[in-house]
Amino acid sequence: MSTDNFEDLLKRKSDAENHLLPIDYESRKPYAPPTTAQKAATLEEFMEMIGKLVSKTMKKAKVEFSPDEGARPVSDTSKSIDHPYIFYEVLVREPKTERKPRAREDIVEITMDNGSRRKGRIWGQKFKCIVQFNILASDYRTANEVMNNFESLIFNYTAYFKKNGVAEILFEKHFTDKNLDPFRQSLSIRTLQYYVEVEKLFTEFLSEIEDVFIE
Repeated sequence: MSTDNFEDLLKRKSDAENHLLPIDYESRKPYAPPTTAQKAATLEEFMEMIGKLVSKTMKKAKVEFSPDEGARPVSDTSKSIDHPYIFYEVLVREPKTERKPRAREDIVEITMDNGSRRKGRIWGQKFKCIVQFNILASDYRTANEVMNNFESLIFNYTAYFKKNGVAEILFEKHFTDKNLDPFRQSLSIRTLQYYVEVEKLFTEFLSEIEDVFIE
């Protein structure tokens, strides 16, 4: 099964378990949810996608992606490591154009136990982010290899990220982060920054709906 199919199955399973359906106010019949509601991705979900891809595509090199923002794989700066690490930091996350969430669509929630329903509304807000990825390895050749592979991963899977809700991802720069200098005593470090656009959705339930089946 491809990664795309795997993610789509998880999404459909989640929607089915929550019993969320958009409302067609003219016909009063539920219809298939639009892509905008299904495919929005938060920054945390984007990191989960990267973590899964790193574990699949860089398994042979034993590269480990840390899902914990700002985490450090080693606390003693004089010690080396036995495999490469990638960890990330969010430098900026701010609204893109919407200063507050805007209504995206109306939905209806169906409770399977008693068949009751209630109206709801999905709100969304887009964010522009600068995310820093720090690559740590035991030597400079390995660090360079992991960096190049990571850049290729982001480029090759850009369509996958966008299909799963990431509006945009662009390479910003490769530079030396002086804050990580203490770790350079025993490690080789590469730092990359990316510009990322994501959207966060909120669900608000407005009122209860009479307990009758929607024809």
